[in-house]
Amino acid sequence: MGNDGVGQRVGRPRRSGVQGESPREEIVGAAARLFAAAGYAQTSVSAIAREAGLGQSSLYYWFANKEAILQALIDKNRESLETARELVDATGSPAHRLYRIVYVDVVQMCSAPLDFYELERVARAQPEAFYEFFSDYRELERLIAQVIRQGIAAGEFRDVDATATTTAALALSEGLQYRFRQGERDVRRMRELAHLSASTTVAALVRDRRRVRSARAAAEELD
Repeated sequence: MGNDGVGQRVGRPRRSGVQGESPREEIVGAAARLFAAAGYAQTSVSAIAREAGLGQSSLYYWFANKEAILQALIDKNRESLETARELVDATGSPAHRLYRIVYVDVVQMCSAPLDFYELERVARAQPEAFYEFFSDYRELERLIAQVIRQGIAAGEFRDVDATATTTAALALSEGLQYRFRQGERDVRRMRELAHLSASTTVAALVRDRRRVRSARAAAEELD
């Protein structure tokens, strides 16, 4: 890790996110904004440095090149996928596992440097640079649907169309992260919205509503 004083600050003031951002996070956020405005290929490292309020040499302290910044942006969008990979074959209640995956997905999107809808628009406009975005999303859909099917097989969930339910769950999460960005961007509100999305999804599936409360309690223990 470095320190915040590396290099001399130039250009635009830094923009804060949910909490105080490190220079690395500020660089990724600045790059995301420029990729959205000008495109990945047309965005230079020097432009990213200016947008982040850093000197170009300071940016190179954190990232070797523009490709590494793009990878960091994609990796940030991968946190809920990593959670789903860990939990899909884990032991325990499918309701608890599904709750945790949805909760992490909302927290990830709310704390990301770019609105999910905007990131999706950028990815669709530049599919060669952002091909991992789409493969990751498809895998997340598949894993969530798999957990739902496990819940159905165990008798914990109602018999539903797992694919359609997954689509609805992700749409709710994506809509709530958008709402988060329109209002006060603080950690408490972010967590409230994440719990809202997860509890709504699980409540729509479980046969025993007490599973929702226990799933939330289990998720809160991990915060």
